[in-house]
Amino acid sequence: MTIGMNIKRLRQNKGMTQEKLGEVLGISGQAVSKWESGAALPDITILPAMADYFGISIDELMGYKLNALTYKEQFVKFMLGNGILQTGEFQLKNGQTKNYYLDAEKFTTNAQIVKIGEYFADCIRENNVECNVVMGLAYHGIAFSTATACALFQKYGETVSYCYDRKVPDQKGRILCGYTLQDGDKVVIVDDLMSTGLTLCERIDRIKEVADVEIVAVVVIADLTNEEAKGKGLGPALLAERYGTKVYSIIADRDVEKALRQ
Repeated sequence: MTIGMNIKRLRQNKGMTQEKLGEVLGISGQAVSKWESGAALPDITILPAMADYFGISIDELMGYKLNALTYKEQFVKFMLGNGILQTGEFQLKNGQTKNYYLDAEKFTTNAQIVKIGEYFADCIRENNVECNVVMGLAYHGIAFSTATACALFQKYGETVSYCYDRKVPDQKGRILCGYTLQDGDKVVIVDDLMSTGLTLCERIDRIKEVADVEIVAVVVIADLTNEEAKGKGLGPALLAERYGTKVYSIIADRDVEKALRQ
């Protein structure tokens, strides 16, 4: 993908005209048109401002990272570099033995939470999930839902509401913070890991008592449902049966294994 094609995609995702982008960068809309058609290239001095405006790196703007690595591969490298993905031999709570471990407690800096929001947004867009609300589940999901909603607007120009649940109701008995759910809302839930889906179902049942919403998708960092659980109808199958909901994961076992081999 050329830089002109990247600029066009990013501009359209924000719902901007060529003239509007030109105003932001202090140039003419005609100049933007020439970039997108491949008739001219942007001046190197404009690249930092343009990359900053779209919320990406100059490399991504020029197409290097976008072409070289999928967002799943980028995500694995990001987690390894930040100590979130640890390698070795680990015994998980569900009985699995894995050669890696995902420690969601390591999401502690603003830079890390911004990136995880982008990866959630990428996964939502890649799978063409249509929603008007992004919801997180306490406690990790509080930051995840906020970051994902921001990334959907910053990176793709989509406006959505966001909220998150409370494990303990407040003094007024409310279990949700942020946007107040309405009947008919299309909700995407973002969370860190899933192994059986049982806890997730309990939380969804509480949410659906507040409003008759449609849980259009659940997006997790990783789906760790093992074969034994799948055989019992747990994991994604459980969510599909109860709510007609699809489960998407930013990465799967095969993505991590491939990245570790490389």
